[in-house]
Formats: sequence, structure tokens, C-alpha cells
Amino acid sequence: MLLDKPVGMPDATVGWGSDIAAQMLRRFNIPFISLNPGASYRGFHDSLVNHLGNENPGILLCLHEDHSVAIAHGYARVTGEPMACVLHANVGLLHGMMGLFNAWCDRAPMLVLGATGPLAAEKRRPWIDWIHTMRDQASLLRGFVKWDDQPSSPDALVESLTRANLLTRSHPTAPVYVCLDAGLQEEKLAREPEWPDLARYQPPAPPRPSQEAIAKAVALLKHAERPVILAGRGARTDAAWNARIALAETLGAVVMSDLKTGAMFPTDHPAHVVPPFNALPKPAREILCEADLILVLDWVDLGGALKQASSAGQVSAKIIHASLDQMLHSGGGMEYQALAPSDVFAATTSDALVAELNATLEPAKKFPWKTRKPKAWDQSADRVTLELIASTLRTTFNDPENVTFSLLNRGWPVDIWPLNHPLSYLGKDGGGGLGSGPGLSVGAAVALERMGRHAVSVLGDGDFCMGATAIWTAVRHRIPMLILIDNNRSYFNDELHQESVAKARGRDVRNRWIGLRMDDPMPDIATLARGQGAVGIGPVTRAADVAAALEQGVAILKQGGVCVIDFHVDPSEERVSGASVGQRKT
Repeated sequence: MLLDKPVGMPDATVGWGSDIAAQMLRRFNIPFISLNPGASYRGFHDSLVNHLGNENPGILLCLHEDHSVAIAHGYARVTGEPMACVLHANVGLLHGMMGLFNAWCDRAPMLVLGATGPLAAEKRRPWIDWIHTMRDQASLLRGFVKWDDQPSSPDALVESLTRANLLTRSHPTAPVYVCLDAGLQEEKLAREPEWPDLARYQPPAPPRPSQEAIAKAVALLKHAERPVILAGRGARTDAAWNARIALAETLGAVVMSDLKTGAMFPTDHPAHVVPPFNALPKPAREILCEADLILVLDWVDLGGALKQASSAGQVSAKIIHASLDQMLHSGGGMEYQALAPSDVFAATTSDALVAELNATLEPAKKFPWKTRKPKAWDQSADRVTLELIASTLRTTFNDPENVTFSLLNRGWPVDIWPLNHPLSYLGKDGGGGLGSGPGLSVGAAVALERMGRHAVSVLGDGDFCMGATAIWTAVRHRIPMLILIDNNRSYFNDELHQESVAKARGRDVRNRWIGLRMDDPMPDIATLARGQGAVGIGPVTRAADVAAALEQGVAILKQGGVCVIDFHVDPSEERVSGASVGQRKT
């Protein structure tokens, strides 16, 4: 990775208000800060460069504030640790709010710094400082951050950032926002503040489930004959991963995972009987109706899953539910989803409950009560498919186990490329904000390079076109990554919505494409990539050309470059993450 080197030696003196903010980030061990520059935080920017020497944190320059937030979000998805980003006044905050909403819905830790023009009116420059000053800037986003503050003195700034760091790292994690007064940033300090002993301000361990909840859960689990585990949010560590496997094998459970939360259980394990999904396919609905117990490990939308399953029959299973998400619920939005019933509700993290259950239940290795039939795919047709891309890509890498998919489109064939590592796949964007994919990919790649893993993303054409300039940051800072575009030349998901509405109203479904097809002219995605300094390949329209394109792309990635390959994949109304499921033969 490349970070710009300042001329001369950094000024080690903590002499200005903004030096405090910079120092605190370093003391929190924040490695990077992503930004698009703005005068409202010019003092803080100077402190990052001329006081810290653009190191710990180092600046990742972005072309848009939304990318700044998405990059910090992508980094947190890999590491579980906060990165920092900074937004310019109210206008930069407004630009970055979609990314913040994504990160909030994804429960990503993140230190977001904002700035406002001088609160002291006499210090404001005419016009520009007035329109960039707000009395309560955080009111714009208070519904989707965990905590916010606007400190007004040097000592208050120290305390504010200490609290922000503590809160964003505490479960349940989420972004926090601290707005820096431009006047305070540029205030000359009479003395250096008293720095806190950060060892005394560490986030607490997540709460353990109560003994009563454990006892009730164990009693239900011991009598379950058809248990299902819904593996939702959890830690991306080997220990947590192996603990989930051990629990599933002890119970003889069927396991399902969600595309929204990423790899939480190996998809090639016998217990994982339905490929990861966004919405429950028919086989998953049928399984929930057959189950006699459902163990819910912080599933993003349990109420919605039960409602979808009810279309296949009655869900009569007992439910054990582990989550701390309710601690973030408020009236600001409805990302808390439908209210779901439970027979045992453990106010804890999914990993803490799994650990307690593994310690209490007698270890065993039972076969799951359902099995999956691998999905066949047609290798003869001369067309570009996700199956062909996945098969060829896996062959092209000599170390596919070292690949992390930062994002995947619906329908990725896990029978061809299993997700069998906690960093195999990181999940979706959190809030459904289109255009976030490129920035999330860059942020993930920052962390993955430090781990020695290959960063690959599969993005839709609409998502990439909206956020394409985010990859400039990867090129500028030498962050290796490979992006594969699943290009159906349309906002195709909306075509299906428009068809549904037309059918319901008795209107012509043949018009579903109008206002949605990306054609005449078709965006030249390879040229968009080259315009950011990356290598752009495509469009790849023939099956015969897939291997050569992927060989070139993987080679560029392994050489430290950034490559985007545009694959024209036919839109498919049947592209859902499902599989045939049958009764296990005994």
C-alpha cells in the first residue's frame, strides 16, 4: 500500500485543538482514515499530515464522501475493528449518509468525524462558513448512529473521542459520530491536555446468557429431533467458526446462512443443506415448517423469515433466540424488522450462546436430518454464466482457499465454489444502498492485503456504475483487488417488480423494461475502470473468452494491481439461491 510521505519532520508538539483529535485516533490504534477534503476540517487535516506525518492513521483519499464511509465500512467487515473517516461539514455529511445508513444496518463499528463551521459567529467567514455551520449537525443522522457528540473545548474533545471509541467497539457495534467545531480545531492550546489511560476505557466483554436461559435452551435442544440453526451475525474468527460447526454436529442440526451476513458456516458441510439466500427459497421454507426447534444466532430478520416460511405451511417449532440487536432499536427507522416470537430469548451475542451451549451439551457427532442434492449446471452452452465464471476462477487461482469475496451477487454457485472459511465471503451492504459495492470492496481490500488474502468482488452493473470512482482510491494507494461485473444490462430486479405490479393491475408486462434497461448507449464499464487508472477488460460476451479474461485479471491482482472485468451475463428470473432438499436416508 502507498501512503503519501510529508516533506520534513512532523511537528511533535500538541499545539492546536485539531492535534488532539489526531492524537486520539493514533492512541486508539486506528490505522487509516478515509476522506474527501473540505475546509471545515482543514485544521484536522493539517494535524494528520504535519503533526502525525500521515501515519497511524494514514490518509486514504477518495473522490466522494460516500466512498469514504463505504471504505471504512468494508474495513470493519473484515476486521471487526473500526476505521475512521471524516466528512466535510453538512454537505459532506449529506453525501455520506447513504453509506452511514448501510453501516448502521450492518452493525459495523466505525469512528466517523464530521466538522462544522465555527460555532462562534464572529469567527465565521462571510457566506461559506455560515451555510456550512449547523447548531445540531448530528440531527441529520441521529436515527442511524449509536451515539453522537459535538465537543466545545479541548478537554471535552478528549472525553468525547474516548467515549466514541468505547461505544463503537462495544456490542452491539455500530457507527458513532463526533462533529469537530472548526473554531476549536484552529484554537491554539494553552497546554497539552491530560491524556486518558485507555487501558481503563476498554469495551466490556459482551454479556453472557443467563443460567436460566441456558438451562431452558439445553432442555429444548436435548429433546429436539429436527433442529435448525439460523446462522446470522457472528465473529469472523476460526474459533467462532469451529464452535458453530461443533454445535451443529452435536445437535444433528440443519444449518442455513444468509447472504446479508456472509460466511458464518461452511457451505460444503453436510449440515448446510440450502445454499445461502437473500430471501428464503421454497426448500428453506419447507425445512422451517418441518423443524421442531429453531436456534436463531442473531439472524437479521427472524420475523420476516418466519413469515416467508408460513407460505409453505405452519411453523410450530420452539425458538431459541440470541441477540443484542434490540439495544439499538429506536423509533428513528424500522431496520429492526418484524417482531418475532421466541421461547427462550438470550440477551447475548450469538458466539457467547454457542460457547455456553458447547460447554453444557455432551459432545457428539450426529448427521443432520436433511441432506442436499448438489445442483447440476450446463457446461456446454456457449454463454457466460456465474457457474462458468466461478468454475474458471477457481481453476485460475492456485490458492482459492486464500480468496475473500468482499461481495457476491445473488445466485453465486456455492456447489462450485464453497464458502468454507470465516473470511470466504463478507456479506451484503447492510442497508440496500446501491452504489456502495465498489467502496466496500476497496475497504475490504485494505484489510485483506494486510492479512495476505486476495480481495475479489462480484458486483452488478448498476452498483458499479453508480460507485465506480471509488476504485480510484485503490489504484491511487496501490490496494490490490479484482472486481467481476455480473452485467445484465438492466436494473433487472426492478424489472421483476414492474412485472409484478403490471400483472396485479392487469396491464401489459412487456413494458417492464422501460426506464430500467441500461442500453442505447450501454455503459462501457471497462472504460469506466480505465478512467480510474485500473485495468478494464471486456465486455466478455462469449464463454470461450472467460478463461483468458480471468487469467489476466488474477495475474494483475497478484501483481498488486486493480482490475475490473465486465461479464455480460444473461438476466435470469430463476436465479435464486436454492437447491433441492431431500430426506436423509438411514
